[in-house]
Amino acid sequence: MFTLVLLLLVVGFVYAVEHSWPGFHRIGAWWVRRGEPVRCWVRRAPLTYVYLTVITFTTWLLANTSEPLRKAFLAEQSTNLHELSTNPVTVLLRSAMYVSPGELVVWWVGFSLVVAPLEHRFGWQRVLVGFSVGHVLATVAVAWLQVWAIRAQNHPNPSRVLIDVGASYGFSALAALATYQGSLRRRLLWAGGIVVLLAAAVAVDLDWATVGHCVAALVGFASFRLVRPDAAVHHEARVRARRIYEAEL
Repeated sequence: MFTLVLLLLVVGFVYAVEHSWPGFHRIGAWWVRRGEPVRCWVRRAPLTYVYLTVITFTTWLLANTSEPLRKAFLAEQSTNLHELSTNPVTVLLRSAMYVSPGELVVWWVGFSLVVAPLEHRFGWQRVLVGFSVGHVLATVAVAWLQVWAIRAQNHPNPSRVLIDVGASYGFSALAALATYQGSLRRRLLWAGGIVVLLAAAVAVDLDWATVGHCVAALVGFASFRLVRPDAAVHHEARVRARRIYEAEL
């Protein structure tokens, strides 16, 4: 009920601003003056904000379900050993579509600051490839290491059904990929910051998720060919050509 009321309030606020209701005229005038840069930023990164909208919707749906149902559902979407052994392709896709409510604001900020600029410069196709490769390879690497650890320890009853969903592996790969932008000093600082954060995570809590983030970052560092300078030039040329075509219509 609270979520529905909040949604109705947001819709009502937007409607009031768009139609310049009394008391909302100044807000509407400010948005006309200042809102275009925001709209332009979002339009230039369609994949980023479509994805954020999708995970916001799925998070909202799950937040309004009971705890037992939510856990059972997420277990079926998770990249645990059970699901990877029965339906690997589907679960690799679905697992990236669910995040916890507490993470949602973090992902909106993180994707807007890191992923959207990559999409502005190189296009949604290369961002999608970088995210997908990081997510898939990190997931597969963690699963392989889990199987190896189970066999090495001769564990009689391994826990195969765990909840492991989220956008963090793909984001880690793209964050590492963002190293190859800007000046040499900026690249070194960015790469150093990523390494320090991962080292701190390993020192504080070395679990399978941390291993996956490290693998995803290594994949991102190794995917430098996705962000070659000529790729940015080609993307900018396509954007300019599309703008000229739209202006002539």
